[in-house]
Amino acid sequence: MGDQHPTELIELPGDRRVQVIAYPDGSIEFRVSGQPYVLAEARLGDPDAHEAIVKLSPGRQGSAAAYNYVEELEKRARGQAAPARRTTPH
Repeated sequence: MGDQHPTELIELPGDRRVQVIAYPDGSIEFRVSGQPYVLAEARLGDPDAHEAIVKLSPGRQGSAAAYNYVEELEKRARGQAAPARRTTPH
């Protein structure tokens, strides 16, 4: 996608962060820490404002991610290390 230009870093409760990155071609990337997240909503917003709306949820929409998220928070609260996660290349 060419050179990236970090434009905003937002600190969230629970040691989570959202980083918004803009690219010269006009595309935008969102990097969110504190996974797992699921895509809860993606739609066009107000046409006059030329906006798009993207909503991520920590799995609380009935997915299996909800259980994993709560379980992970409970382990962190007890001071237990999280199990190693398998990563896949992009």
